[in-house]
Amino acid sequence: MEAKNIIEIIERYYPLSLQEEWDKCGLQIGDVHQDITKIMISLNADLPSLEEAISKNCQMLITHHPFLLDPIVNIDKDSLMGQFIYKAIENHIIVYSSHTALDNVSMNRWLIEELGVHDLQVGEQTGICQIATLNTPMAMDTFLDHVQQTYHLEHFKYAGEVDMIKKVAICGGSGAGFMDQFYGKVDAYLTGDTKYHQAKAAIDHHLLLVDINHHAENIMVRRLKELLEKELDVEIIAGVSPDYYMYR
Repeated sequence: MEAKNIIEIIERYYPLSLQEEWDKCGLQIGDVHQDITKIMISLNADLPSLEEAISKNCQMLITHHPFLLDPIVNIDKDSLMGQFIYKAIENHIIVYSSHTALDNVSMNRWLIEELGVHDLQVGEQTGICQIATLNTPMAMDTFLDHVQQTYHLEHFKYAGEVDMIKKVAICGGSGAGFMDQFYGKVDAYLTGDTKYHQAKAAIDHHLLLVDINHHAENIMVRRLKELLEKELDVEIIAGVSPDYYMYR
Protein backbone atom coordinates (compact mmCIF):
# COMPACT_ATOMS: atom_id res chain seq x y z
CA MET A 1 0.00 0.00 0.00
CA GLU A 2 1.45 3.37 -0.97
CA ALA A 3 2.04 5.96 1.73
CA LYS A 4 -0.23 8.45 -0.05
CA ASN A 5 -3.19 6.07 0.34
CA ILE A 6 -2.51 5.75 4.07
CA ILE A 7 -2.24 9.53 4.38
CA GLU A 8 -5.55 9.96 2.54
CA ILE A 9 -7.26 7.71 5.10
CA ILE A 10 -5.69 9.54 8.06
CA GLU A 11 -6.73 12.91 6.65
CA ARG A 12 -10.26 11.67 6.05
CA TYR A 13 -10.51 11.50 9.85
CA TYR A 14 -8.18 14.40 10.62
CA PRO A 15 -8.18 16.94 7.75
CA LEU A 16 -5.23 19.32 7.71
CA SER A 17 -7.73 22.17 7.54
CA LEU A 18 -8.57 21.48 11.21
CA GLN A 19 -5.06 22.15 12.51
CA GLU A 20 -4.25 25.35 14.38
CA GLU A 21 -2.60 28.14 12.35
CA TRP A 22 0.78 27.67 14.03
CA ASP A 23 0.86 23.90 13.62
CA LYS A 24 2.66 21.75 11.03
CA CYS A 25 0.55 18.62 10.62
CA GLY A 26 0.92 16.32 7.64
CA LEU A 27 3.82 14.75 5.78
CA GLN A 28 7.12 15.64 7.44
CA ILE A 29 9.62 13.56 5.48
CA GLY A 30 9.49 10.98 2.70
CA ASP A 31 8.20 9.76 -0.65
CA VAL A 32 4.40 9.40 -0.70
CA HIS A 33 4.69 6.77 -3.45
CA GLN A 34 6.74 4.43 -1.25
CA ASP A 35 5.17 1.05 -0.53
CA ILE A 36 4.29 0.54 3.15
CA THR A 37 3.92 -2.85 4.84
CA LYS A 38 4.59 -1.86 8.47
CA ILE A 39 3.78 1.29 10.44
CA MET A 40 4.82 2.44 13.90
CA ILE A 41 2.73 4.98 15.84
CA SER A 42 4.47 7.11 18.47
CA LEU A 43 3.61 10.17 20.52
CA ASN A 44 6.78 12.05 19.59
CA ALA A 45 8.80 12.49 16.42
CA ASP A 46 12.27 12.24 17.93
CA LEU A 47 15.45 10.24 17.34
CA PRO A 48 14.57 7.40 19.77
CA SER A 49 11.20 6.89 18.06
CA LEU A 50 12.78 6.98 14.61
CA GLU A 51 15.48 4.52 15.63
CA GLU A 52 12.84 2.23 17.13
CA ALA A 53 10.88 2.33 13.86
CA ILE A 54 14.04 1.48 11.91
CA SER A 55 14.98 -1.37 14.27
CA LYS A 56 11.50 -2.87 13.89
CA ASN A 57 11.63 -2.71 10.08
CA CYS A 58 8.87 -0.12 9.69
CA GLN A 59 8.61 2.04 6.60
CA MET A 60 6.36 4.69 8.16
CA LEU A 61 6.37 6.54 11.48
CA ILE A 62 3.11 8.26 12.44
CA THR A 63 3.39 10.66 15.38
CA HIS A 64 1.25 13.11 17.28
CA HIS A 65 3.83 15.82 17.94
CA PRO A 66 5.43 17.05 14.70
CA PHE A 67 9.15 17.02 14.07
CA LEU A 68 9.14 20.07 11.80
CA LEU A 69 7.26 22.46 14.07
CA ASP A 70 9.97 25.14 13.97
CA PRO A 71 11.28 26.61 10.69
CA ILE A 72 14.36 24.89 9.23
CA VAL A 73 17.35 27.23 8.99
CA ASN A 74 19.79 24.60 7.74
CA ILE A 75 20.23 20.82 7.67
CA ASP A 76 23.40 20.12 9.64
CA LYS A 77 24.07 16.42 10.12
CA ASP A 78 25.75 17.19 13.45
CA SER A 79 22.52 18.69 14.83
CA LEU A 80 19.65 16.63 16.22
CA MET A 81 17.35 17.90 13.48
CA GLY A 82 19.92 17.06 10.82
CA GLN A 83 20.48 13.58 12.24
CA PHE A 84 16.75 12.92 12.24
CA ILE A 85 16.29 14.06 8.64
CA TYR A 86 19.34 12.18 7.33
CA LYS A 87 18.44 9.00 9.20
CA ALA A 88 14.82 9.05 8.01
CA ILE A 89 15.84 9.56 4.38
CA GLU A 90 18.71 7.06 4.45
CA ASN A 91 16.41 4.40 5.91
CA HIS A 92 13.45 5.26 3.66
CA ILE A 93 11.14 6.12 6.57
CA ILE A 94 8.02 8.17 5.89
CA VAL A 95 7.34 10.52 8.82
CA TYR A 96 3.80 11.85 9.20
CA SER A 97 2.29 13.83 12.09
CA SER A 98 -1.28 14.61 13.09
CA HIS A 99 -1.15 17.06 15.97
CA THR A 100 -3.88 19.66 16.49
CA ALA A 101 -5.89 18.22 13.59
CA LEU A 102 -6.26 15.09 15.72
CA ASP A 103 -6.64 17.13 18.92
CA ASN A 104 -9.61 18.98 17.46
CA VAL A 105 -11.42 15.74 16.61
CA SER A 106 -10.44 12.89 18.92
CA MET A 107 -7.81 13.48 21.60
CA ASN A 108 -9.95 14.87 24.40
CA ARG A 109 -12.86 12.56 23.62
CA TRP A 110 -10.47 9.61 23.93
CA LEU A 111 -9.07 10.95 27.19
CA ILE A 112 -12.40 11.64 28.86
CA GLU A 113 -14.00 8.38 27.69
CA GLU A 114 -11.34 6.47 29.64
CA LEU A 115 -12.78 7.86 32.90
CA GLY A 116 -16.18 6.22 32.37
CA VAL A 117 -18.56 9.05 31.45
CA HIS A 118 -21.75 10.01 29.65
CA ASP A 119 -23.34 13.19 28.26
CA LEU A 120 -20.19 14.29 26.41
CA GLN A 121 -20.11 17.91 25.27
CA VAL A 122 -17.56 20.10 23.53
CA GLY A 123 -16.26 23.16 25.39
CA GLU A 124 -18.17 26.20 24.11
CA GLN A 125 -15.27 28.65 23.87
CA THR A 126 -12.53 26.43 22.48
CA GLY A 127 -14.19 23.60 20.60
CA ILE A 128 -11.29 21.44 21.81
CA CYS A 129 -11.98 20.66 25.48
CA GLN A 130 -14.48 17.96 26.38
CA ILE A 131 -17.01 18.02 29.23
CA ALA A 132 -18.81 14.96 30.59
CA THR A 133 -20.60 13.49 33.59
CA LEU A 134 -19.03 10.59 35.46
CA ASN A 135 -21.02 7.37 35.29
CA THR A 136 -20.44 7.08 39.03
CA PRO A 137 -19.93 10.24 41.14
CA MET A 138 -16.86 9.96 43.35
CA ALA A 139 -15.43 11.53 46.48
CA MET A 140 -12.37 13.61 45.63
CA ASP A 141 -9.78 11.13 46.92
CA THR A 142 -11.47 8.26 45.08
CA PHE A 143 -11.56 10.32 41.90
CA LEU A 144 -7.86 11.17 42.18
CA ASP A 145 -7.03 7.47 42.57
CA HIS A 146 -9.19 6.75 39.53
CA VAL A 147 -7.38 9.40 37.47
CA GLN A 148 -3.97 8.06 38.46
CA GLN A 149 -4.89 4.50 37.54
CA THR A 150 -6.70 5.46 34.33
CA TYR A 151 -3.81 7.44 32.86
CA HIS A 152 -1.04 5.30 34.40
CA LEU A 153 0.49 8.27 36.19
CA GLU A 154 3.58 7.61 38.28
CA HIS A 155 3.16 11.02 39.90
CA PHE A 156 0.77 13.93 39.39
CA LYS A 157 -0.15 17.20 41.08
CA TYR A 158 -3.49 18.78 41.86
CA ALA A 159 -4.95 21.88 43.47
CA GLY A 160 -8.31 22.75 44.98
CA GLU A 161 -10.70 20.75 47.10
CA VAL A 162 -14.16 19.51 46.14
CA ASP A 163 -16.26 17.07 48.17
CA MET A 164 -17.80 15.13 45.27
CA ILE A 165 -16.82 14.92 41.62
CA LYS A 166 -19.72 14.54 39.21
CA LYS A 167 -18.91 16.66 36.18
CA VAL A 168 -15.45 16.90 34.63
CA ALA A 169 -13.72 18.72 31.79
CA ILE A 170 -10.47 17.77 30.09
CA CYS A 171 -7.93 19.18 27.67
CA GLY A 172 -4.87 17.08 26.93
CA GLY A 173 -1.48 18.69 26.44
CA SER A 174 -1.17 22.32 27.55
CA GLY A 175 -4.74 23.37 28.30
CA ALA A 176 -4.45 25.30 31.55
CA GLY A 177 -5.23 28.54 29.71
CA PHE A 178 -8.76 27.29 29.06
CA MET A 179 -9.53 26.64 32.73
CA ASP A 180 -11.46 29.84 33.42
CA GLN A 181 -14.30 28.86 31.08
CA PHE A 182 -15.18 26.00 33.45
CA TYR A 183 -15.54 27.94 36.70
CA GLY A 184 -18.88 27.02 38.25
CA LYS A 185 -19.65 24.53 35.46
CA VAL A 186 -17.62 21.44 36.40
CA ASP A 187 -16.18 19.95 39.56
CA ALA A 188 -12.80 18.99 38.11
CA TYR A 189 -10.61 20.08 35.22
CA LEU A 190 -7.86 17.80 33.92
CA THR A 191 -5.02 19.08 31.75
CA GLY A 192 -1.22 19.31 31.60
CA ASP A 193 1.61 21.83 31.93
CA THR A 194 -0.15 23.82 34.67
CA LYS A 195 1.51 26.71 36.52
CA TYR A 196 1.62 27.90 40.12
CA HIS A 197 -0.85 30.78 39.80
CA GLN A 198 -3.34 28.56 37.97
CA ALA A 199 -3.37 26.34 41.05
CA LYS A 200 -4.30 29.39 43.15
CA ALA A 201 -7.08 30.28 40.70
CA ALA A 202 -8.50 26.77 40.97
CA ILE A 203 -8.57 27.05 44.77
CA ASP A 204 -10.25 30.46 44.60
CA HIS A 205 -12.96 29.16 42.25
CA HIS A 206 -13.63 25.90 44.14
CA LEU A 207 -12.42 23.79 41.23
CA LEU A 208 -10.31 20.64 41.42
CA LEU A 209 -7.43 21.15 38.98
CA VAL A 210 -5.56 17.94 38.14
CA ASP A 211 -2.33 18.10 36.13
CA ILE A 212 -2.26 14.75 34.33
CA ASN A 213 0.97 15.62 32.49
CA HIS A 214 1.38 16.38 28.78
CA HIS A 215 2.40 12.75 28.28
CA ALA A 216 -1.17 11.60 28.98
CA GLU A 217 -1.70 12.26 25.27
CA ASN A 218 0.15 8.99 24.72
CA ILE A 219 -3.34 7.48 24.65
CA MET A 220 -3.37 8.40 20.95
CA VAL A 221 -0.90 5.60 20.20
CA ARG A 222 -3.35 2.88 21.21
CA ARG A 223 -6.51 4.59 19.99
CA LEU A 224 -5.13 5.63 16.58
CA LYS A 225 -3.69 2.13 16.15
CA GLU A 226 -7.15 0.64 16.78
CA LEU A 227 -8.73 3.05 14.31
CA LEU A 228 -6.22 2.46 11.50
CA GLU A 229 -6.22 -1.32 11.93
CA LYS A 230 -9.86 -1.25 10.82
CA GLU A 231 -8.91 0.69 7.68
CA LEU A 232 -5.50 -0.61 6.59
CA ASP A 233 -4.22 -3.99 5.47
CA VAL A 234 -0.72 -3.39 6.87
CA GLU A 235 0.95 -4.27 10.16
CA ILE A 236 0.74 -1.49 12.77
CA ILE A 237 2.76 -1.46 15.99
CA ALA A 238 2.85 0.85 19.00
CA GLY A 239 6.04 2.76 19.73
CA VAL A 240 7.42 3.03 23.26
CA SER A 241 6.97 6.84 23.55
CA PRO A 242 8.45 7.37 27.04
CA ASP A 243 7.72 10.47 29.10
CA TYR A 244 10.47 13.09 28.75
CA TYR A 245 10.25 13.80 32.49
CA MET A 246 11.79 11.51 35.09
CA TYR A 247 10.43 11.32 38.64
CA ARG A 248 11.91 10.53 42.04
